[in-house]
Amino acid sequence: MKTVVANLKMNMNLEDCKNYLDKTKGKIDTGLNVIICPSFLYLNLFKSDEFKVGAQNCYKQKEGSFTGEVSPYQLKSINVDYVILGHSERRKIFNENDKLIAEKVIETLKNNIKPIICIGETTSERDLKKTDIVIKKQLLEALKYIDSDMINDIFIAYEPVWAIGTGNIPSLNDIEEIVNYIKEIVNNKYNKNIKVLYGGSINNENIQEIITLNNIDGVLIGNASLNPDGFIKLLDQIIETI
Repeated sequence: MKTVVANLKMNMNLEDCKNYLDKTKGKIDTGLNVIICPSFLYLNLFKSDEFKVGAQNCYKQKEGSFTGEVSPYQLKSINVDYVILGHSERRKIFNENDKLIAEKVIETLKNNIKPIICIGETTSERDLKKTDIVIKKQLLEALKYIDSDMINDIFIAYEPVWAIGTGNIPSLNDIEEIVNYIKEIVNNKYNKNIKVLYGGSINNENIQEIITLNNIDGVLIGNASLNPDGFIKLLDQIIETI
């Protein structure tokens, strides 16, 4: 089953969210593992039998004096199933480093929440042909504290930073090579097959080609998931293709 993650980021107020849910109700195909990640405020509102709900971030501790943070322990108490970790916006804007992300990953797994770990290279790293080096470092650092039996509960989202929101994507061959490269690294270290998603400027023109790439397990959609009608069209295209 293909996985489709919708990262709604810091968008939509309460009325917008209600409208989003009204427009998507009854239209999400059960043949897909759909995960919608709204702002923390609206996690409870988005609970549904049609899709899973995920958070966009969490902290590395169970509880304590960490004003403004939300823990995996708290997320699990409201039945959140997934959490996005290590998104390039968290790394760049909020200065999150590999160590912090790794600590969040293990704490998330301890609370039976499945992490969706984002990794990807910047424009300069790509130009310097350091994509493989960056991917391997971010991947192994994120998995630093886990055991092999945890691999089945983890998603890796390959999101080249230069592709997010730009309308540009790597070639299909490049995406396939990176997906296979990630799986190979994990398989060599843990003897397990990890699930890998692609994210970055996904739209109606490229979704069908991307979703059918060899070894790809799904996609992480950002801006294209904000419009409910457009999001449903993307899901329908995936179902028509697979």
